[in-house]
Amino acid sequence: MLTQQEALPKQTLKQSGLLTTGLALFSMFFGAGNLIFPLLIGKDVGSNVWYAVTGLGITAVVVPFLGLIAMLLFQADYSRFFSRIGKQPGILLLLLLQLILGPLGVIPRLITLMHAIAKPYLFEIPLGAFTVLAGVIIFACSFQRQRLVAYLGGIFTPILLLSLFALIAVGLFSGTAMNSDVPSAQSSFFQGLLGGYNTMDLIAAFLFATVVLPHFQKNKGKPGHEHDLRKMFLSSAIAAALLFLTYVGLCFISAYHGWNLGNCPPQQMISAIAHQVLGPIGGCIAAVAVLTACLTTAMTLTSIFADYLQKDLCKGKMHPVLALFLTVGLTGIFANLGFEGIAAFLGPILQVVYPGLILLTLLNLLHALYGQKIVRVPVYLTFTGAAVIYLF
Repeated sequence: MLTQQEALPKQTLKQSGLLTTGLALFSMFFGAGNLIFPLLIGKDVGSNVWYAVTGLGITAVVVPFLGLIAMLLFQADYSRFFSRIGKQPGILLLLLLQLILGPLGVIPRLITLMHAIAKPYLFEIPLGAFTVLAGVIIFACSFQRQRLVAYLGGIFTPILLLSLFALIAVGLFSGTAMNSDVPSAQSSFFQGLLGGYNTMDLIAAFLFATVVLPHFQKNKGKPGHEHDLRKMFLSSAIAAALLFLTYVGLCFISAYHGWNLGNCPPQQMISAIAHQVLGPIGGCIAAVAVLTACLTTAMTLTSIFADYLQKDLCKGKMHPVLALFLTVGLTGIFANLGFEGIAAFLGPILQVVYPGLILLTLLNLLHALYGQKIVRVPVYLTFTGAAVIYLF
């Protein structure tokens, strides 16, 4: 099984230009939630789409961008970053985030999206059977995944990006009218703001910082170090801009084409809109690209969590194969909740945890830049306040 540093060959950042690095960062962040939730938001807010996009841009673009920069300034050291709220609370918070990004959240959500896309081509296979099939594939491929993910990612990531571009471009030009029976501007803004929590990109930023950092450290301690820091910032800004433009496009095509889909399940919206906008062949190409991108990301995150379970939680006392088996098994259990079930499980957790994570990110950023020391009381109060607001 791969170590965390080896676990992202698809996104390995070679010494290259700003644009190439920015594209690599974009591909790291773009997953199932980044596809589904902008479509859901655009469908619901209709003609108030710009208000929703503004809220979404704050929590799904600006905040993750700041989180990535903050973690890089902490040298991607989880212990230093999270222990500022206390050693034991920091360990528990990191465990929760690993579980959310792993077998309790993102990986099972990817499987439900893969099922929705593959179901029409696999004789309407039920979710339970597909979960077993996906689990076996992920488990088997995790032992040779460095070559496989690099191969699949190298071929299908460009197809995914081209498919998204074609879908957005054709969808915007062919759109005629948006739903006018929509929430107020304020409600639309907050729907986008809270919807950004569900992309979980801030949590992903904490994880991916360990992969990004070595790329920007070739001149550490040397005269060129300042140039590396500038490149880090500009490359991250390119990735953030691409994410935002993608969210704008997805929200708008859903505002045009999603509101007439009836009660289409969230995980099937991308296929339904692609088929509607691009036709059967274009929809099929988009489906293959999204399916493969989800599979490679699922394999990556499975290896990362299994590595965390084996090395960090069990201190090397668990066999790597057992750690991988437990990760896949737990993922399968939660995948069978379905997309709506997973969203219902994660929703309260994210609404309580996310505001505190945002504040922790900002305070740690101020600490790294200006030596600001206050952190525990504001973060604890924010966690408590978010919990009270959610409960009452």
